[in-house]
Amino acid sequence: MLDWLSDDQRALRDMAAVFARKEVEPVANQIDAEERTPDELVRKAAELGLYGLYTSEEYGGSGADLVSVCLVSEEIAKASPSFAGMLTVQIVLCPRTVEILGTEEQKRRILPIAASGERLMAYSQSEPGGAANIAAHLTKVIPDESNDLGGYRIDGSKLFCTQGSARTYLVMCKTKDREGSEGYGCVIVEAEDEGFKVAPYEHKLGWRGTNTGPIAFDNVYLEADDILGDILTGGFSHRAANTANLLAHCAVSVGCAQGLFDKTLEQVKQRRLYGREMSELQPVSFWLAEAHGKIAAARALLYDTVRAFEAGTMQPAMSNVCKTFVCETAFDVCVKLLQLWGGSGIMDSTGVNRYMRDARAQCVAEGASEMHYAIIANQLLHGQPTLVPSNIVKKG
Repeated sequence: MLDWLSDDQRALRDMAAVFARKEVEPVANQIDAEERTPDELVRKAAELGLYGLYTSEEYGGSGADLVSVCLVSEEIAKASPSFAGMLTVQIVLCPRTVEILGTEEQKRRILPIAASGERLMAYSQSEPGGAANIAAHLTKVIPDESNDLGGYRIDGSKLFCTQGSARTYLVMCKTKDREGSEGYGCVIVEAEDEGFKVAPYEHKLGWRGTNTGPIAFDNVYLEADDILGDILTGGFSHRAANTANLLAHCAVSVGCAQGLFDKTLEQVKQRRLYGREMSELQPVSFWLAEAHGKIAAARALLYDTVRAFEAGTMQPAMSNVCKTFVCETAFDVCVKLLQLWGGSGIMDSTGVNRYMRDARAQCVAEGASEMHYAIIANQLLHGQPTLVPSNIVKKG
């Protein structure tokens, strides 16, 4: 499987596998139980250079390709899908958004410290009344007319922000320039900005090590260089970052299913049931065979899609197809595998039910499956791969 990998890609995969086995696996149950990722694990990931994996070398990163990122995400997810999900946001979504949208000054100010792991970042889009539907968003950035410094003010609130111990927040919001034109853009908000509030974290079904909660902005002042890219169209200019992040999250789902499969296979080989080896029971062996096949199919679709994305040949809506198939398949596989553990599978002490819960979270993270189905259907029926409203950018 994946016999086309380069030596560098194999080396990164092997490095991630060792890190997952030695550093992540011993604390994976702790991450889930305590609903936090230990600072020591965050530090060790930084020492390996994981946060800068997908960032260009000129900004302090490794400049690795997306295949390498997915290989690393998959290996770490075998031990802790929750931690792998948090890493993906730090490796792909946040830095790539800055690299695509930012000015040279913004890139050199933000990316090196993000790549080093010195400052974690967060990305926020979903809102209470609009989920990921930008046409229904209410958070706005408008020019500050109280002085001549060229600043802006942001008001509104966001849901489900993956915060962790983030210090820098990338916030998607409706925007207005000084000529009155309206659009959709991305702004930079720092944790210490006056009027910015981080609410208590939510308690979640899965992805417990990745802290999530609402954030709010009460007339928060932004400097002109806190506007990331074009104030009117920046929100539409980083789809490559969103797509790359979407695919990296699919790798987390593949790793999640594979991690539970590996543990279940070992359990089945060791356990006796009804007076015989559990592996001799045909339903058990068939369930394992089915799970193995589905994981292989999901992995094949993932890396085929990633390679097409990087080559610029990915067909419209294929990232959405990949997201729905891979994540839903991973969840279905985890549900079936957990059944093979019987009563012990629902006990936290065995540390396996977290895989099923994390797999369920993956079906919602980065857009619920139904949203992606709508995009796929729109492409199939109308030849339109996106659902972005045509009138979101307009003259006042």
